[in-house]
Amino acid sequence: MGRQRDLIQALDQHCKSISVRVTSRCKAVSVEVNGQGEMTGLWLGDNAYHNGSGALAKLIVDTAAAAAKTATDRQTYLIKEFTERMTALQRTPLTRSDGTTFQPG
Repeated sequence: MGRQRDLIQALDQHCKSISVRVTSRCKAVSVEVNGQGEMTGLWLGDNAYHNGSGALAKLIVDTAAAAAKTATDRQTYLIKEFTERMTALQRTPLTRSDGTTFQPG
């Protein structure tokens, strides 16, 4: 049970530590998001305003969406790994205080 608890805590820490920064191809916009896809940073290059506010807004949204997708992909990978490891732990025999073992399931 201790290993299961440790695994849950590790998943939580890893998910909380996810940070993704994506820069647009033209280098005009960089967006940083956390593991939930929430924007945590926005940087605009010198050429960000050259095509007008509408184009800039679209570029920000598109860049933020790309960053959020990458963060989601990372979180999905972590959850997949967590599920596989938790399943293995749940199948591991448990040792009682008297030294005997019990096979779950």
